[in-house]
Amino acid sequence: MTMNIWLMEGLSSQRDIIQGISAAAEASQQPISVFASHRHQRNEILSQADFALIEPAEDERRLAFIISTVEQHGIRAIHTGRNARWFESRRAEIETSGASLTTGATRVEMLDLADDKVSFAESMAQHGLPVVPSMRIDSTSQLRQLLLDSPFGDAPLCVKPVTGIYGMGFWRFDESASPMAAFTHPDSRRVHPHFYLQALDAADRVEPLVLMPWLPGPEYSIDLLVEKGSVLAAVARRKDGALQHLENSGEAYELGRACAEAMEADGLVNVQTRHDASGKPLLLEINMRPSGGIGYTRFSGVNLPGLFAMRRLGLMTAQQVRDRAIRDFSPATVRSITDVVRYQPLTNLIP
Repeated sequence: MTMNIWLMEGLSSQRDIIQGISAAAEASQQPISVFASHRHQRNEILSQADFALIEPAEDERRLAFIISTVEQHGIRAIHTGRNARWFESRRAEIETSGASLTTGATRVEMLDLADDKVSFAESMAQHGLPVVPSMRIDSTSQLRQLLLDSPFGDAPLCVKPVTGIYGMGFWRFDESASPMAAFTHPDSRRVHPHFYLQALDAADRVEPLVLMPWLPGPEYSIDLLVEKGSVLAAVARRKDGALQHLENSGEAYELGRACAEAMEADGLVNVQTRHDASGKPLLLEINMRPSGGIGYTRFSGVNLPGLFAMRRLGLMTAQQVRDRAIRDFSPATVRSITDVVRYQPLTNLIP
């Protein structure tokens, strides 16, 4: 009997997750069919699945679409990367259809906590986990005064929005930066504090910001498969310029696991850490969703998306997943490169 898993629209890694699950199904010779959907005609993503659907753009049509699809195609498990709050608030209605739901969490409150970087830092500190000191900023005058007060000693300072993804809005303050540095070299993420404050003064309103000490690194990205707060598998990626080193031990790795457990994560999630000047990893944030780099982890021999599907479909026990992740892991170094694929009409689209 074929078991159907449905990957609904994600943020950055839906294609890699589909490929990982398909590879696991082939390797294990399990009768798994992958359904994938998106609001847009993303053929390069949807073409990787056995069956493709186009999601309704309107929120009010989504629930009926989900229930109908589950009933028509015998969906056993649903994974979502976008609109997690909407899905989590309707978990009972969705799971009444007979399909399990994975949003990255089991409570809306934990999704909200993960999205608020200051509240997240405070919560993790209460759990006894080392976290980057964070101060909420609500006005230009407050930021201006704090920059004068040097609240984190001699450490360089950086700022980013309290909520947000992909590192958007992150800037490191550097008094040696030229007035044009943020425009001519935006990827360096350096800005003179005078010009940053000047821009804030000119803004219609100031979105809440978080002020932190800048940490020298290295930075780690830990991808995890978690089940109701219990980590089943994890792979850490230590970032070294263009290279990423895949690991499954060390302080950052263990900190990522502890964070996912404290956040009661559920599904494929990602934790970011960075080393301080003394060489100790500190928590930066948790993403209650798969990272854009989750596909890299397959080069370690650990197929996190595949293990996720096998577990959610009841084809492996929790202990079997843990054992497989340890047995299959092998250290590796990877580098991301630019690639291109032919964009073709979908032949697997369900009308």
